[in-house]
Amino acid sequence: MGGSGGNSQSDGGSGTNRGGRDGSIRVGGRANAAPSHVPPRAQVLGVEVDCVSPDEAVARCVEMVRSGRGGQVVTVNPEMVLACANDSQLAQAIAAADLVVPDGIGIVLGLRLLGYRVPGRVPGIELAEALMREATLARQSVFFVGAKPGIAEEAGRQMSLKVSGLRVAGVRHGYFGADEEPQVLEAIGHAGPAYVFVGLGAGKQEKWIARARSASHGAYAPGAVWVGIGGSFDVMSGTLKRAPAAWQRLGLEWAYRLIQEPSRLRRMTALPVFAARVAMQAVTGRGNAHRRS
Repeated sequence: MGGSGGNSQSDGGSGTNRGGRDGSIRVGGRANAAPSHVPPRAQVLGVEVDCVSPDEAVARCVEMVRSGRGGQVVTVNPEMVLACANDSQLAQAIAAADLVVPDGIGIVLGLRLLGYRVPGRVPGIELAEALMREATLARQSVFFVGAKPGIAEEAGRQMSLKVSGLRVAGVRHGYFGADEEPQVLEAIGHAGPAYVFVGLGAGKQEKWIARARSASHGAYAPGAVWVGIGGSFDVMSGTLKRAPAAWQRLGLEWAYRLIQEPSRLRRMTALPVFAARVAMQAVTGRGNAHRRS
């Protein structure tokens, strides 16, 4: 939360080339070499976060696929950080993730308060669209899991129109029970996608991805990059609108989402709690800030 629309919605990631001087992947453009230097992770309230730009995040994901090792990507927000204090499985899933990006504006502001240099937000949906474009360039496929029945399917149709040549290898809604999980995982493994986008809700999706990728579950599609994107399918499908660019620049995307979904109000109480705890961490000096080279 805190600037994220359910681990973030996208303004479209329009496919314009952003950056490139740092050697990272250009969004919607040619793939360059992945960054050779990976900076140490920042830490906020005991949760580690990678201080990467959107382009650097894309480069890291592309390299995971290219190497064949795959990986898990977490788009973290303040609510998830607070939840880790009482949810050891979530804390372990985030700690073990290959890439943890700052989705919510609250995470970015909190890390900056602690002295870390953070380029800015890496909205989950923007990262997802950028990876869809990279997959298309590499003639790879993607898989959607999550949202209510029909939403992910429509998201697939809309993104196929938006990203020319996109191959959606499969879609599964998020309302499946434990008895149906093996079939969902088998479908993903059979499809062999390069990227699996999971929208089961912040926290739940991180634990589900970690379990799906574990050896005890057969490591379905082990070479794929699995990305938790929260409620992004609602925006991709056109069910919900993303905040206008001006709201995004002001860090008020969370407020725009709240207007559309008043039921999220209770979840917003996490923001002042997060802010207070980060301020205390800053005062007590816990958390070792670093400078990105």
